[in-house]
Amino acid sequence: MSKQYIFIDDSGDTGFKKSSSSHFLIAAVIVVDEEKKQLLNDAITLFRRNLGWYELDEFKFSITNKKTVLKLIDFIKEFDFSAQVMVLDKAKLTAENIPKDKATLYYRVVKELLLKLKLTDPVITIDGRAGKQYAKEIKTYLRQSLREAGVHGSRIYLVDSRKNSLVQLADIVAGSVSRSYSTDKTDSAVYIKALGNKITKIHEFET
Repeated sequence: MSKQYIFIDDSGDTGFKKSSSSHFLIAAVIVVDEEKKQLLNDAITLFRRNLGWYELDEFKFSITNKKTVLKLIDFIKEFDFSAQVMVLDKAKLTAENIPKDKATLYYRVVKELLLKLKLTDPVITIDGRAGKQYAKEIKTYLRQSLREAGVHGSRIYLVDSRKNSLVQLADIVAGSVSRSYSTDKTDSAVYIKALGNKITKIHEFET
């Protein structure tokens, strides 16, 4: 059976201030097979070069020109990948369900999405610029959670998203779905529609 390569990034935040986002999302881009992963990575690299960007210039939904986002989506749609997203609607959390530690909530949402993916021999890559302690904690938490769910042998890597085009693609997916909840924006449905059937499932985080 082919390996599953899974790339994780988020949109929104895990805070509960007035300035915080209404939703927090984790997106997973899934590629089955090393060759397909390389083809998708090479396509994004080529697209970046065609823009005249530097190697470490990052595709990030929140800051990338939205016309460029749509062109990127159109450019890579022919490649063999899928995506799933876990959405936390903070309004549905009760006071008892809000953890004191923001990281705990982040870990829980990532875990719940991974458990929806029916993992077999997964290689999981997560945006991890938050530091060594964070990397150690989330690796330990996810490995234990996956083992308890019967998933053994998972490999988990924390990377600088500037150096990983497929983590950047997960950011674009997360941002596209997140924008669909901003119904006050005229382009709220544009990006999720552009991704089309590449997004195979949007899950709601169960509190």
